[in-house]
Amino acid sequence: MAPLLQYQMRMMYQLLFWAGLCLGVGLSMVFSTREWVRSFGGMTVAWAIVNLLIALFALRGVRRKAKQAADAATVQQWARQLVRLLWINVGLDGVYILAGVGLIMWEPTNRMLNGFGWAIVVQGAFLLVFDAWHGLRVGRMRATGVV
Repeated sequence: MAPLLQYQMRMMYQLLFWAGLCLGVGLSMVFSTREWVRSFGGMTVAWAIVNLLIALFALRGVRRKAKQAADAATVQQWARQLVRLLWINVGLDGVYILAGVGLIMWEPTNRMLNGFGWAIVVQGAFLLVFDAWHGLRVGRMRATGVV
């Protein structure tokens, strides 16, 4: 299996770990009697499910690519596409953070919106670091020809 595909699998296992962590934490929070905690937990569960689905579909795609007899040019193209996707995601992550801050500031005394907003900020911040880190790493792999 190409180093790029091995790296992409590790990335998705990391995202699955994050999704599982968020699912566990979020589910434990949704049963709270405090509205802020409940809303933070509910939004965290929703993000966990989205991250879980993204990681599972991406793993399926990586396994499908691994079965192909891809030449170096094809693997380079996959790396280029992955880097582009990761940097687009970095921009989207920034939008998520801003949306979360917007919910927090919309009505600061509304505990439900505040909990939702902080959960979105946490997810956006994690994803921003995750996507930027991996975008840099895959970009470096591509530049050095280790794909």
